[in-house]
Amino acid sequence: MPENAGVVDAGVVLTRLDRRRRSHHEVLTLFHRSARDRIGLHISVVNLAEVLQHSQRYTAVTGVDPIHVLHASGIAIHRPDVDVAKSAALLGSLGDVSLADRFALATASVLGARLHTTDRVLADWARRRRIPVTVY
Repeated sequence: MPENAGVVDAGVVLTRLDRRRRSHHEVLTLFHRSARDRIGLHISVVNLAEVLQHSQRYTAVTGVDPIHVLHASGIAIHRPDVDVAKSAALLGSLGDVSLADRFALATASVLGARLHTTDRVLADWARRRRIPVTVY
C-alpha cells in the first residue's frame, strides 16, 4: 500500500455530504485529492452500510447517491477479508468503539493506511495502536 493511502470512516463521508458540518471544507479537499489520484482512499463496505443508513433522508431530499460521490472521488470500496474481520473482532475490547468503527480501524491497520475520521475516541485508539490518523 502506498504511503499516501487512507481509509475514511462513515463520519468523513457524512461530513462530505453536509456543507453545514464544521470540517466540510477540509473533507472536500481530501475527496478532491483522491479524485485527482493524489491519495488512494478506501472505505470498508461495513462503513459504507453506515453511510447509507445515516444518509437516507439526504438522498431522498437531494437525489445524491453517496455511492456515486465515493466513485466520483476515486474512493475504493474495501471488502473485508478474514484478516480484517479477525482484526475487528480482536478490537472488541476497546471502550466506546462501535463495530463499524472497529472495521475502519482494522481496515487501516491491515492496509497500512492512514485513518481519516471525525471521531476523536476512534482517533485516540488509532494513535494507541500506532496507526496514523487525521481527525476532521
